[in-house]
Amino acid sequence: MKSRLSFSRIASTIKAILSGLALFIFAGTSFKRLRLRCLKFAGADISRDVIIRKNCEVRNPEGLKIRAKVSIGNRVLLDARRGLEIQESAVIATEAIIWTLHHDYNDVNFKSVGAPVTIGHHSWICSRAIILPGINIGEYAVVASGAVVTKDVPPYAIVGGVPAKIIGHREEKTYDY
Repeated sequence: MKSRLSFSRIASTIKAILSGLALFIFAGTSFKRLRLRCLKFAGADISRDVIIRKNCEVRNPEGLKIRAKVSIGNRVLLDARRGLEIQESAVIATEAIIWTLHHDYNDVNFKSVGAPVTIGHHSWICSRAIILPGINIGEYAVVASGAVVTKDVPPYAIVGGVPAKIIGHREEKTYDY
């Protein structure tokens, strides 16, 4: 017996192909506006005045929310499979990695587990920092280069190391960048 393809199944297949093409164009194009349009087409919720540098990787754009005045550096990995929100004026530097999904190493089937990540407004994720699933980075917080964040970071805190620990605090004032 032959199964009939439904219109909705064909439509969802075409959308998946076009979304994949949009992400391919997004990753390699030098045109900033085109990169943003490709991500939006693939389902991301992005404000207009966002800067995303070249060669970034986005996993599940439909789970990605980026607010106004955010700057994302080259070769950043944004995993939005469980939800990722980057709030206003946050800065994510080159080669930072933000995970929302990983494996349960104690599960006999190595099942996937994860949780959403939120990057607070005016926070700064420095180069090559790694944020693990379920983490909330507080407003105005700084994650030092190379840090691996395994716990929530309070507002205005500066964290560094592996695993990341509080190593200082920013002055509590209103930053404007």
